[in-house]
This record gives sequence, C-alpha cells and structure tokens, in this order.
Amino acid sequence: MRTLKITFVFFILSSLTLFAQKKELTLKQSILNVRKELAPVKINALQWIPNSDSYCFTEDDILYRSSVSGKEKEEIISFEKLNNSLSSENNLKRFPNITWLNKDEFYFRNRNSYMKYNLVSNKSKSIDFDKKATNIDLNNTSFNIAYTIDNNLFIKRLNGGTDQISNESNKGIVYGQAVHRFEFGITKGIFWSEKGDKIAFYRMDETMVTDYPLVDMTTRIAKVNNIKYPMAGMKSHHVTLGVYDLKTKKTTYIKTEGAKEQYLTAVTWSLDGKSVFIGVLNRDQDHLKMNQYNAETGDFIKTLFEEKDAQYVEPEDSLIFIPGDNNKFLWFSNRDNFKQLYLYDTNGKLIKKVSNGDWDITSFIGFDKKNHIYFQAASNYGLERQIFKTDLKGKQTQITKNKGTHAASVNQNGYVIDEFSNANTPKEINIFNSKSAIKKELLKAGDPLKEYSYSRPELIRLKNKEGVTLNARMIKPSNFDQSKKYPVLVYVYGGSHAQMVRDKWLGGASMWMYFLAEKGYIIFTLDNRGSHNRSSDFEQATHRNLGDKELEDQLVGVDYLKTLPYVNTAKMAIHGWSYGGFMTTSMMLRHPDVFKVGIAGGPVIDWSYYEIMYGERYMDTPQQNPEGYKKANVTNYVENLKGNLLIIHGQIDDVVVPQHSMQLLKESVDKEIQIDFFTYPGHPHNVRGKDRVHLMQKVFDYLDEKLAD
Repeated sequence: MRTLKITFVFFILSSLTLFAQKKELTLKQSILNVRKELAPVKINALQWIPNSDSYCFTEDDILYRSSVSGKEKEEIISFEKLNNSLSSENNLKRFPNITWLNKDEFYFRNRNSYMKYNLVSNKSKSIDFDKKATNIDLNNTSFNIAYTIDNNLFIKRLNGGTDQISNESNKGIVYGQAVHRFEFGITKGIFWSEKGDKIAFYRMDETMVTDYPLVDMTTRIAKVNNIKYPMAGMKSHHVTLGVYDLKTKKTTYIKTEGAKEQYLTAVTWSLDGKSVFIGVLNRDQDHLKMNQYNAETGDFIKTLFEEKDAQYVEPEDSLIFIPGDNNKFLWFSNRDNFKQLYLYDTNGKLIKKVSNGDWDITSFIGFDKKNHIYFQAASNYGLERQIFKTDLKGKQTQITKNKGTHAASVNQNGYVIDEFSNANTPKEINIFNSKSAIKKELLKAGDPLKEYSYSRPELIRLKNKEGVTLNARMIKPSNFDQSKKYPVLVYVYGGSHAQMVRDKWLGGASMWMYFLAEKGYIIFTLDNRGSHNRSSDFEQATHRNLGDKELEDQLVGVDYLKTLPYVNTAKMAIHGWSYGGFMTTSMMLRHPDVFKVGIAGGPVIDWSYYEIMYGERYMDTPQQNPEGYKKANVTNYVENLKGNLLIIHGQIDDVVVPQHSMQLLKESVDKEIQIDFFTYPGHPHNVRGKDRVHLMQKVFDYLDEKLAD
C-alpha cells in the first residue's frame, strides 16, 4: 500500500513537471517564425506531373516522384546533378521552385534567368533578362519573356534579341504594369496569347492624376517622392490595351469605346489568338460590358453580354475557355447573389449555370481530361472551404467532406491532391479520386505548438438583429479559469475582400493573438456584414454607408461578450489595421462607452481622401453621396472620445496616405482632445520584417498600460 502511494505521488509530480515544462511563446517567435518552426510540417514542392498520375516533391535536396497507386518514391534528379548541368555563373544555392512544362521538362527562375531542364537529355537551356526588369512574365509555350524597365515594356526572345515595345520618356505614361490600383483582380499588365506569339498589355496615362507627396526622410535634406494617387471624386487615369505581334513587330491598340475614365478588366485571349476579350466597366462600377475585339486590327466585334447592379459590379476573373474549345468559356458572376460559374458561347449565348449552391466560389482549380470543372467554395456560412466538381451540364459533386478548409489541385484523370486543416487539425494531405474516396494518404502533421502553452480557438456563431448569421472566434489563455475576469481585445478588420474567421488551423488567427492570450487576455474577432465570401447581399449591405452596418454587427459581438461572466467589461480594447483602423476609430468615437482602449493602424479617416477604384465602389463619389461621406468621416466625432486612442501610421503609406491620421490629429488638437500617435519612418501601409516586432510590442505595452489604469 505504501509503495502504491509513493508511485501515485510520483505520477502526479511527473505530470506537473511535464506541464511546467511547456514553453511560452515569445513575441519575436509569434511574429517572425510563424512560417518556419511554428508552422505544421509540409511536403515541399508537392505538385502533379503533367499527363500522368504521378506527383513530385522534394526531400533533402532531391526531387522525387511517386504515383497515385505506388507506395515507393523514385528519384527524379538531385540538387547536385541539376546544379552540375548549369554554368558556374548560374549555380544554385538550394533546390529551386519548379514548374512542369510536360512530363520530361520543367523550368525555374534563377536570379536574372529562366532555366529549362530536360530530364531525357539531362541538359538545361536558359534565357536571360535585364537585371532592372520588373513585372516579368514568361510564356510557357514560346519561352519568351516580357518585362518592364521603369515605365517601358520589352520582350526577350528565347532565340536571342530584345524587342522594345515602348519608348516613353514621360514617367506619367506607363506600359505593361497593373492598372486601376490593383482592383478588379488586376495583378499584372502583360497577357500572353496561348501560342506565345502575341502579347496584350496595358498602357496607363496618369498625367492627369494629381501628384501626392510622400517624404523620404533617409537623406539629410528630406526628399519628396510624388506618387499618382486618384482620390474619390477626382480625375482618374486613362487606360488602353495594346497588342504586340512578335512576328510582325507591330503594335495595335484595341478600339475600346466609352469614357476615358472607365475600367478595362478581365483581359482574355481566345484560344486561337485572333480575339481579345475585355470587360469594360463604367466609372460608376454598376454596368459591365464583356466585349470581343479583333486582335489584329483592334476593331470592336461584339458585346457578348452585359451585367448591371444597383450597388456595383465587381469583375475579378478572366474568361476561362473550355480546353480545346475556342467557342465556349466559363464566367464568374454574382448575379444570383452568390458567386457562381456560368457557361457561355462566344456568340454571347448563356448555355448553362454549371455550379449551384448557397455559397461563393472562392477559386477555380482546373479541368480533368473529360472537362469536369473543379473549384473551391466557401460553404457553411463562409466558414469552410470545400472542393467540388461539376460537368458542363451542371451535374455537381462535393469531393471533400471533412469540415474545415480544403485546398486542392487536380490532374487529367480527376485525382485531387487535397490539403486539409480545421481549427483543431494542423494539416492533412490526401489524394482523392473523383468519387470522393481517399486513394492515398500523404501526410498527417503533428501539432507544431505541442511544446508551447496555448489553447485552441473557439468558433462561435451569432445572429444580428436582422437574423443574419455572423461568424466569430475566441482565444482564451491556456490556464483559463472561468471564475476569474479577463480583459478582452477585439481584433477587427470588417471591410470587403477579407475574412478573419475560418475553420482552419488555429481558426485563421495570427500567432501573436495566441501570444497575447497567454499574457492573460481573451482575444475576440467577428466578421461583420461587408466582409468577404458571404454573398453579394452580405457584402453589399454597407454600400454608401461605410461604418454603419459594420459597427452594428461588431456590437452584437460586444453584447455577447458582456453576457460572459469571465469577461471584464470595464477592460475591453479594440485594435485593427487599415479598414480595421477605420473600424477602431469609428467605434471609439461613435460608440465611446464600449471600449476603454483603441489602437488603430493605418486608419481610413475620411473616405474622400481614399482612392477612386475601391472608395467609389463602396461609397460612390463625394459629389453623389455627400451625406454618406459626412457620416463616415471619423473627424466629425472626435469630441466624443472617452477612452484612450493610439493612432499608428506608416510614414510613407501609399495606400491609406498619412494625411488621414493627420486630419484626425489636427481635429483633436482643435477640439482639445488628447489622442496618442506613433509613426514608423520608411514604412508603407504595413510594418513588416523585424520592425513588426517593435510594432506589436508597442500595441501590447499600450494595452497593458491603459487597461491597468
């Protein structure tokens, strides 16, 4: 009996020792190591090999292949062998990120070159480009490269020689770069034809756009760097689309009609390279025409279809042609509230709505050889990501079933490599067949935080007064005691094109939130109306009145927190960046009795100072909607401040220009209201790198200091 007691005591002491040995996350780890030591393990370079049921991956600087049915891996090539095939000046430091051209060839970028390697001949071929090149775009078929230097456009040919397509000395006229300030899904300005014998490119004339001064303070005498920044209601740039033919070396400009300040979106080549399709969107962003143009002459051919919306139309995707069929394509549209896929022919006839669900499609994955269409969708009120397939007749199947977030790639035979996680599952990678059965298990990752003290997130579902479902997330300290009362930090974004709460590993939360929770805070986040992936009705609810519906929904979360006995309602804080900065300052000034502390980073203060493309989509122009702009202007409420408010802004912010914060500070001085302010010299809209540790330390110190008062 005595021995049993001793053994039992030893077991308890051992358990306590193990518990005590749990590490504490450091702030630096939570900021700088989230993609390395604190991330779930992964399979490096995992991808399908074209025209096969084989996939590749790297281990220990060796590229391997395996197959759907195979159990053994086979070496494709080692890093050493690959490096030996290159000239000494092109030697690699590590195994590169490769892209397959076919089952025998892949390519990769190496400094100022693209290298093509043939596994049969064991030889490589390279094409070099200028060291000053930016916006580099390689065509997989011709292996020619288009790129820009400063504001001009060039093509480097694989067989030698460089074509200079533009020779513009006026820096206000730009070729081959993304336009419309990266809105409408526009991320580049160069578009190769299928065969790689032509390119379409944007030409943007910004000479009429007002210069906005940003000050470079790294020199003894500070310098002014002017950027083109078109503010809501002011003059916008003019965009045209050119086509360059590599055979004739001739440039033709597409003859788009309409106002010069319209938007040109969704640029797509026909498969035969004879036509270019352009989504022509008016400046009011409520009327889209999908037009076809002759690529050789630039002449208008026809309007395939039009889309109108009382709030706004937001075309973010190009046409997706059915493989091998120059006459049929898929088009993403929100016309029925949810973002779905529609099948058209090039005569403009709507053939079929080929996807159907009360969810938005979030990404197109690809086709198999039978032209089944694979896509990812935001199911379960946007909380999950599931993988679906459909055929051209609209027969739809859900491939993945486990609740959570799935990301996938598909091969020619309909096998899907699926990467899965949810709030409690770090990562699993499996191969599914087209009938949703797991064909092969590739990875089950362990918890990368198992040695650290932290608690799993809680996903919460609330309803606002209109009965709309809202998703929220709560993170508690790992040593949470329900009998105690905890301070709360509400982290908010709240704007469009973003979703904070997801059923994925750690609930989609940043690692710093878990660090702060271990310091004794409860961290709470809610996605309000106006946020992304929840239907047009959900996102457009805020139109012309930014800051109204969003705050209403955030207060639903606050009311929920107040019902919890372990929440210290006298010690609540709110923090957000960009749109979240707008939400933070709005909450502190329009609902001053709710939060004791607010910390706003890069906040939009007055929407009339924000850029045209985003601002006018959601607010119209200041001339069209003066009352909406007045109501959303945070400076109008500065006298209401009761708590402690810290404003943080990047000193050269080119997205939300520093003038926003300056306006609020000026108003606070005029009204004799105390607001705290900090700037990050040399940083644009986001503070990144090691300086982000400084930023978050400032945020946490301010919380601790002001909530302790």
